[in-house]
Amino acid sequence: MSRAVELVDQLKALEAEALEEVARQEDAEGLESIRISYLGRKDGRISGILRGLGGLDPSERPRVGAEANRVKGSLQEALERREERLAADEEAGGAKVDLTLPARQEWVGGRHPVTRVVDELVEIFRGLGFTRARGPEAESEWYNFVALNTPLDHPAADEQDTLYLKGGYLLRSHTSPVQVRVMENHKPPIRVLAPGMVYRRDSYDATHTPAFAQLEGLVVDEGITFVDFKATLAEFARRYFGRGARVRFRPSFFPFTEPSAEVDVKRVVHRPDGSTEESDWLEIMGAGMVDPAVLESAGIDSERYTGFAFGMGPGRIGMLKYGIPDLRLYLDNDVRFLRQFAGR
Repeated sequence: MSRAVELVDQLKALEAEALEEVARQEDAEGLESIRISYLGRKDGRISGILRGLGGLDPSERPRVGAEANRVKGSLQEALERREERLAADEEAGGAKVDLTLPARQEWVGGRHPVTRVVDELVEIFRGLGFTRARGPEAESEWYNFVALNTPLDHPAADEQDTLYLKGGYLLRSHTSPVQVRVMENHKPPIRVLAPGMVYRRDSYDATHTPAFAQLEGLVVDEGITFVDFKATLAEFARRYFGRGARVRFRPSFFPFTEPSAEVDVKRVVHRPDGSTEESDWLEIMGAGMVDPAVLESAGIDSERYTGFAFGMGPGRIGMLKYGIPDLRLYLDNDVRFLRQFAGR
């Protein structure tokens, strides 16, 4: 994890802590103490974090500065709201306040952990020249299978795996159809990411759900080689999992890529006592060079252009990053679980 990301995470954690303290205060003196503690120019805790800007690369400083300004604004607004609430309660008179009821803390919302991971992945690949693309979740067999070099007698097209709708449509089983739609409507060079929900007739257990998020990437241009493919994914792994992360590519098979590979990552795990160790190899995505048949299906000259594609599950990526043991926790709507990500 880069130093800039660490500072941003510290600011978000500080914001959540301060908002909880503001919600508990019952007098103006307490609020002023919080204001000085967090927002003080000289000894404020936010100012203390910002002293670490000097050690950052100049290109990373604006990100941390922008987050600091957002957190300051958030705390200032919370302090003002709490002051107004206390003043209103004082004007109403103590007789109208039921002191037997427990105080209600202000609810602090946050993005869902899977949404957070998707946004982080998109931001990393945006820095590598990718743009975000979207497509319909109800697709035709052409876009979901045939255009991706997958014949309809392939096991993946069987009703046991795919959820079919009336009129020859289905709920897309991957976000790869977006790649075909992009190639049909845009000439190379193409560098896109396609995040979105996909649907399969999977069991509902610790590692599978019938509906889940997926993120796929596509690059098409003249002269794209396997070297570009490996270098791009290796750089992604370093930016997301930390500079010590390593990747390996194992031969595999996918109908729409040739050659194909499973991509594994080995991370450097930082322990609370300051020590580090390497994790085991963990599979994070399937990928490969785009099959010429897929390019031709989308109207792109496969003799002139080449490309690579990759696909990963943000839910599983989040399990690695946040230490989540069960995919079902994402969908149970358990506030105790989701509260951990509020304010991050």
